[in-house]
Amino acid sequence: MKEGEALRYPRVWLFAAQGADKELRLAGGASRCSGRVEVKVHGEWGAVCNRNWGPHEAQVVCRQLGCSATNETSIWSNSTAGQGKVWLDGVSCVGNESALWDCRHQGWGPHNCSQHLEAGITCSGELGPELRLVDGGGRCAGRLELRREGVWGSVCDDGFGAREAAVVCAQLGCGAALSYASSAAFGQGAGRIWLDDLACQGNETALWACGHRGWGAHNCGHGEDVGVVCRDETNLALQVAGGVSKCSGRLEVKFQEEWGSVCAEGWDHKDAKVVCRQLGCPTTITATGRGNASETSSRIWMHTVACEGQESLLWLCNHQDWGRRYCSKKDAGVLCSDGTDLHLKLVGGNGRCAGTVEVVIQKQAGKMCSRGWTQKEADVVCKQLGCGLALQISSISLSQAKAPGTWLFPGTCNGTEASFWGCKDWQWGGLDCDNLEAAQVTCSAHREPRLAGGDIPCSGRLELKHDDEWGTVCDSDLSLEAAGVLCKELGCGSVVSVIGGAHFGEGRGPNWDEELQCTGRESHLALCPAAPHPEGTCNHTRDVGVICSRYTEARLADGQSSCQGRVELRVHGAWGPLCGSHWGLEEAHVLCQQLGCGVALSSPDGVPFGRGGDQVWRHRFHCAGTEAHLGDCAMTALGAPSCPAGRVASVVCSGNASQTLSLCNSSSVHPSPPAVPGEGGAGCIGEQVGRPGPGPCLLLHRANEKLRLAGGGGRCAGRVEVYHEGAWGTVCDDGWDLNAAHVVCAQLGCGAAVNATGSAHFGEGTGPIWLDEISCSGTEAHVWQCHSHGWGRHNCRHKEDAGVICAEFMALRLGGGAREPCEGRLDVLYRGSWGGVGRAGLTAATLGVVCRHLGCADSGRLLPAPADAPAGRTLWVDGIRCPEGPDLLWRCPSSPWRQRLASPGEEAWIRCDERLRLRDGPGPCAGRVEVWHGGAWGTVCDDAWDLRDARVVCAQLGCGRALEAGKEAAFGRGSGPIWLNDVRCSGNESRLWDCPARPWGRSDCGHKEDAAVQCLPAKSLSAPPAATVFSRGENIIHRIQYQEMNSNSKQDDLVVLSPSEKKEAILRLTEKEMENL
Repeated sequence: MKEGEALRYPRVWLFAAQGADKELRLAGGASRCSGRVEVKVHGEWGAVCNRNWGPHEAQVVCRQLGCSATNETSIWSNSTAGQGKVWLDGVSCVGNESALWDCRHQGWGPHNCSQHLEAGITCSGELGPELRLVDGGGRCAGRLELRREGVWGSVCDDGFGAREAAVVCAQLGCGAALSYASSAAFGQGAGRIWLDDLACQGNETALWACGHRGWGAHNCGHGEDVGVVCRDETNLALQVAGGVSKCSGRLEVKFQEEWGSVCAEGWDHKDAKVVCRQLGCPTTITATGRGNASETSSRIWMHTVACEGQESLLWLCNHQDWGRRYCSKKDAGVLCSDGTDLHLKLVGGNGRCAGTVEVVIQKQAGKMCSRGWTQKEADVVCKQLGCGLALQISSISLSQAKAPGTWLFPGTCNGTEASFWGCKDWQWGGLDCDNLEAAQVTCSAHREPRLAGGDIPCSGRLELKHDDEWGTVCDSDLSLEAAGVLCKELGCGSVVSVIGGAHFGEGRGPNWDEELQCTGRESHLALCPAAPHPEGTCNHTRDVGVICSRYTEARLADGQSSCQGRVELRVHGAWGPLCGSHWGLEEAHVLCQQLGCGVALSSPDGVPFGRGGDQVWRHRFHCAGTEAHLGDCAMTALGAPSCPAGRVASVVCSGNASQTLSLCNSSSVHPSPPAVPGEGGAGCIGEQVGRPGPGPCLLLHRANEKLRLAGGGGRCAGRVEVYHEGAWGTVCDDGWDLNAAHVVCAQLGCGAAVNATGSAHFGEGTGPIWLDEISCSGTEAHVWQCHSHGWGRHNCRHKEDAGVICAEFMALRLGGGAREPCEGRLDVLYRGSWGGVGRAGLTAATLGVVCRHLGCADSGRLLPAPADAPAGRTLWVDGIRCPEGPDLLWRCPSSPWRQRLASPGEEAWIRCDERLRLRDGPGPCAGRVEVWHGGAWGTVCDDAWDLRDARVVCAQLGCGRALEAGKEAAFGRGSGPIWLNDVRCSGNESRLWDCPARPWGRSDCGHKEDAAVQCLPAKSLSAPPAATVFSRGENIIHRIQYQEMNSNSKQDDLVVLSPSEKKEAILRLTEKEMENL
């Protein structure tokens, strides 16, 4: 009804005040607040006699009917006489009664009253609605009820929330609203449901001023009656129980004089923070979980608590109904701490930076459950312990007997926290850990490595850090696989050599007594299993050293910043400028990436940053542009030509370390008919071709990212392969000739073509055959610009794959007619011709590179030239001096290529050390049998090992006759590969590997089965020098023989040796064959 709107009232008002079985009304007046007083009892309306009727009685009636009962209330005197029963007589009220029948009267029915003496009143006006909370233990908690028109009714919980509860509490003068409860939490009401779908702003002065459906309009039942709990006069209390202190344990709330629990559904660190503050406990670290406190069967008072974290009291947080009975999770708990009583460590991992996560929280021990254990949580744990970052996470299953009584659950870390205790929602106890799996982690500082004492980067004595102490590793405990992992971890590329015998000097501190059993696939040494061995079995005289492939040290000098300048290399300990005659944008970009200087903006010609020193290094790098380090690029230094004046390599980098460069998709890579002239590429940085949007890219001017030579043992010889449509494929030899080979060699920067091969001379390729019937003039910039059938159109098979040998292809051999393949005159093949190498200045390091390059053990020595050596042979190169590091002779600097005639005394004659040795015995002729193969020293299994095998070993080493064939690691366990197994010699073989045995490396043995021998050496024989260097893998050059070639026929000029011949052949060439080439 709008204010001021007149109503037409009926003669009898249907609004009545109700009791349990009684009703009250005013009848026959002008409004519901005026008329004859009538009471309904047992379903029958009757009057009230006015004898003794006065203002007190009228006030009770007016108030009961929701009408104003002020001093203006008058006795009604214009009533028409009623026709019914008289129910009450002699009514006498004090004035504060809530209902008329609560006043004194003569009883129901007895009276001495005529109809003209029936009581009537006129109240001064209608009262507004009233509000109350009932059945909640006080006036400020309970079921919400409204009285309107004298009738009490409830409120439906539809749409009722915190704002509505705040209006109720404020209207009642009960302070702030603590909570509201739906679903008749305080019992079901009776009678009317006055309001539904309330929508308050929170600042209204009366509940009925909020939006609602309308008085009495609803779609509810009393099972949806809403309740409210206000702060004032509510006896609420909070405590924790069952913990080790008043600041940890199971959470309990006192409500309506009864203690109950809090449901853990939705319980998080914000809720715990509010509890800790309310309890007066530390709030530096707050967490959930009830520790080892047991569950309770008490009533659940609070459910789905959702605090913001700033509330002063828990019950000021949002939560669901008080007293909800169902909870899917166990009782909530809290842990409040200042951090001093929280401890975390890793156990069982052979060091403080690896193992199972173990905690002691407020003097109670436990373990971390693996449920929810991720890389981010592990990173924070490692960081907290000062152990770097997590390398690997795992779990371990515990038996019920070994499982802790309390588990720590990880919660959520973002990875930036300084301590695990700063992560969100970790929980201490209160849950079961599925499958009893404890969290484990290996941190980066566990077994942290470094290389010390080396003269070049990425080389030196291996030192490992255990529990903050650096120590060394015994040379028998580091396999090639482990060394490969080390180089990879240090960002040093691949392993070149592993050197024993304290080659880089003796270290200090402990010598760690453990064998690193890496597979080679690990990213860090910390992830390799380690097998301990008895202490004291090694000392610093056997400290192991490692040389990795990224030994090239480079810098930019004399620029305006460290990211621009003249390119300088450090070789043999001396810095010098790099010649720019073979330096391009690809190499510049790799150097910028290596130095953390972003991408290459330019590689200016001339000497814009000065000439630098007099020593100009002539190394020639062959980068694709995608390498991370110059050491990853192919590189040749042997025989490099003199540097033209004014050609110093220079680079200007972007200086943005986060900037990277991708390869452009060249749109010019298409086969072309002869009429289309060849197009040369150009180096550029700009928008990427072939895809929308700008983006820095590198368009390689040599286009060698689309072309390669495979199977030839070097970048300048092999099977021709072309990259097209995302796949590498071959070229058919139909029409293949020297002109086409010239184009390929020129495109790859490998000089002129020496030979064009066919019939899959370098082995059959795989994948598509991209080009066939190629016809080149020899002047094309790219081979796909020659005339052909088009991409993928051919009638060939891979047995017809084409190949080339370019002038820059180099090969190495030991020749001169020596009986042993690893002894003789050192020859190099260059531009299709063999020539000798000058012996002057050859160091032990250079001889080691030569022998490793040839797969002939790991060291050697110079020999005098034989007396019958022919005079006047061609010498190709002088002055070779290898630093520590290279595994190929091509990487060693020397004088420029220059053919000249030389005497035998000027030539390098070399004998590589024996590929067989005895280790850890009492002398040179007794010990564990070790064999050099595939670039590494390894052992022999004792399966079928007997005196006949020992006889071959002793004879091969010049150690006289065999006394004993030892088994079961008689001279200690070796390391590295187990190369031979099931060796069955007759006793007459000249070399151990000539005996029948399983294939190389095929073994099911462990080093506890390493074979040994004891020989009886002849007195006249001196002991061979002990070898201490072993290296990764033979750098096998494609072992071929050159034959006479007719370029106009299908006859191949190169013939692949059979597998048996490959095994020992070392590129032999006759004088006649050299003339034909």
